[in-house]
Amino acid sequence: MAQIPLAETIRQAVAAWREKDYPEVSPVTRRLLEFWFVEEHLLADGTEFHLWRAQREAIEGLIYVYEVCRYHNLYELAKGFNASLTFDPTTDNWPKYCFKMATGSGKTFVMALAIVWQYFNWFLRTENDCRYTSKFVLIAPNLIVLDRLDEAFADATIFRQFPFVPPEWEADFELQRILQSQITPPTSRGILYLTNVQQLYEAAEQKDINALDEALGPPVSKSASMSRADLQEALRQHDNLLVLNDEAHHVHSDDLEWTRSIDGLHQGCVDRGGKGLLGQLDFSATPYVGSGDRKRYFPHIIHDYPLAAAIRDQVVKRPKIGEIEHAAEPLTRDFVRRNQLQIDTGVEILCRFQKDFRKSGRKPVLFIMADHTRNADRVGKYLEQSHGLKTLVIHTDKAGVITKKDLERARRAARSIDTNEYQAIVSVMMLKEGWDVRNVCVIVPLRSYQSAILAEQTLGRGLRRMSPAGVEWDEKLIVIDHPRFRDLWKAEIANEDLDIEITEAKRVYEPSNVVRVDPKKLQYDLSIPVLSGGITRDVRRIADLDVASLPADLFRFDEIEIPTVMYREKDLLTQKVDLERELRFDYTDRYDVYLSAMTKAILVRCAASAHFADLLPKIREYVERRLFDCRIDLNDGEVVRKLNHLPIRERIRDAFVDAILRLQVVEEPYELVERFQVSRMQPFHTSEPVYKAKRTVFEVLPYPRRSEYEKAFMQYLDDQKEVKAFTKVLPRMPPRIPYHDARGYLRHYTPDFLVKVSDSFHVIETKGVGWNEQTSVQAKTEAAIQWCAKVSELMGEQWSFAKLVEADFNRFRTLSFSRLIDAACD
Repeated sequence: MAQIPLAETIRQAVAAWREKDYPEVSPVTRRLLEFWFVEEHLLADGTEFHLWRAQREAIEGLIYVYEVCRYHNLYELAKGFNASLTFDPTTDNWPKYCFKMATGSGKTFVMALAIVWQYFNWFLRTENDCRYTSKFVLIAPNLIVLDRLDEAFADATIFRQFPFVPPEWEADFELQRILQSQITPPTSRGILYLTNVQQLYEAAEQKDINALDEALGPPVSKSASMSRADLQEALRQHDNLLVLNDEAHHVHSDDLEWTRSIDGLHQGCVDRGGKGLLGQLDFSATPYVGSGDRKRYFPHIIHDYPLAAAIRDQVVKRPKIGEIEHAAEPLTRDFVRRNQLQIDTGVEILCRFQKDFRKSGRKPVLFIMADHTRNADRVGKYLEQSHGLKTLVIHTDKAGVITKKDLERARRAARSIDTNEYQAIVSVMMLKEGWDVRNVCVIVPLRSYQSAILAEQTLGRGLRRMSPAGVEWDEKLIVIDHPRFRDLWKAEIANEDLDIEITEAKRVYEPSNVVRVDPKKLQYDLSIPVLSGGITRDVRRIADLDVASLPADLFRFDEIEIPTVMYREKDLLTQKVDLERELRFDYTDRYDVYLSAMTKAILVRCAASAHFADLLPKIREYVERRLFDCRIDLNDGEVVRKLNHLPIRERIRDAFVDAILRLQVVEEPYELVERFQVSRMQPFHTSEPVYKAKRTVFEVLPYPRRSEYEKAFMQYLDDQKEVKAFTKVLPRMPPRIPYHDARGYLRHYTPDFLVKVSDSFHVIETKGVGWNEQTSVQAKTEAAIQWCAKVSELMGEQWSFAKLVEADFNRFRTLSFSRLIDAACD
């Protein structure tokens, strides 16, 4: 697949910038980048949280072009990155950045990150010649998409459930969501207007857009809401408004009124004497116009994450196409009979999913796309009468917009697909974007033979994963197709560089492995202590820093000499000096500027950028009273010049960084919170191989496909009579042992196995070659040993920790378990 040149150039520049640790960003932005991508995060259910690569690169790209490069229009983007862009210069009036992100790859999270980045640079008053804001408008193309966005942003849900705001800034984050045309007076520092685009259209033109009325449903009573004109006027009152467009291909293609609405917001602000829109962020999986050889991507795409990459990264389901071989074409005009083989094959695959998912309580859904409303009704009737499947039929117009009479049903179904009665959904065409629910596992497209179809449009209806990415379950989306369309599929797969397997329909389904508790093996249940306390980190304790505890009298003031930096030119042959002059080195002669710069540098190193006001007076006191062998006079110009001397700056920085990191590392007493019964674990799917273990409460236990060591160790444990029970430590299962890495960040360590013998418990780490050489091993080992000691003390049971690298296991595997552990620990 051809790359988008501007996006690829930016990607490479951002990679180099990241490697250099994000130079030239504001202290606020640096703290956010550190919090998002360096620190460890746990969700409420104990799951580790990491932003996906696509999400990280998207927000990094935005920060790089806007804050670092400061390219605030298309002309600057084209010139700065030496890119050839085609655009109308009369429309290049505010920053526009487009993010091409595959369906299901997490666009909503990137929107949230952009909001947090803008808000806190505004709130903490970053001054770097860039505009920042706390006022946002998020625009959706229809009510289905609006529902999904409102679920995320209502009551700031997405910011409370996910670690987007550093804990020390949480109290300062206020974002009020105003939905559509609600009469809700702004009461917060930050405002997020959430609306579908039709609410921004001029009321006088509504009679000309009946097709869009179908997606809106009944008009809202003015007694309960302000008018559209009032909403537009409210938005125009905000200088520095940031516009975020979801499914933004409409903005620049088939819905020019969307573009005019945004232009109106900008011009309205300018007419009031403001600077106009702060910027516009466009998000779409398909930001282009035309198709085939006439496909033209939007010029302002700064981030490209195609479907092929999303599939490879397993952030979406892996599509597989099931072909029906040697299918005879029925000589009939009856739509259902003509397509019965495809329909029945789709139902058969659905039944296999249902059988597989019954163990984990998940619900798969069949999605069938017809070519006409009357045929959709016939397919729905056939599914219910012949297969007993509760079916939802959704009617759309020729553009794929859900008809007015089906809109509310479709919205309810999308919100409750996990629990409602529907097993199958039938629609005309492919539905407008937004109606793509996570539970769709089988798609059967039944279109006319002349239909041109893009692979991504078809797959988009079922790409979203049911489980989080990174849980070792390679979810599948199966498309049942007919040999007549084989060439079309292959061409689209080649054009999009998609890694999609095409195989016979009868072999396309492969059941996943399910890990679940066996109720007949409860004698092997284990109880794992859950502790609170241990090592923690609290940046809010910077205010407790005692300047008197820092090293004093580091320099004798009178002995400090500022070296003269000289530039000399010598003849290469004679080595004679032909030119000599003194060079100025980088320093400030203003003490307040110096002090501010030192404070920011220290806070950045300590991941505590929000504590500027706490730290600055302490640095001032230290420099004035303790750094030198005498008190210094800040009005003396010689003092400031000496303070700029590099060795002095480094000693000040190191003294405070060391003290703050020590202060932040807090060790609280361990306390027993509860005992976690392993038998409480909920079933889950995995694409990893499994071993049918005996001495465990589970039916099977997974092990890494890339290594047989864990399987061999489980087989060994099953053969040991002294082993009473064991378990592999599975996702969302304790223990999680706190420790600090070499940079001072709080981490949590999860061992591999827990083993119970007659009189003790063993926490086991099984690793292969090279594990002992990792920099974090010593810190993990010490933390695990301390954790076991505390558990033993609190529980009155013997707990111990052991590392068992593969070489030692192979060497001593003929020994009993106790002797194996003793030998490995010697």
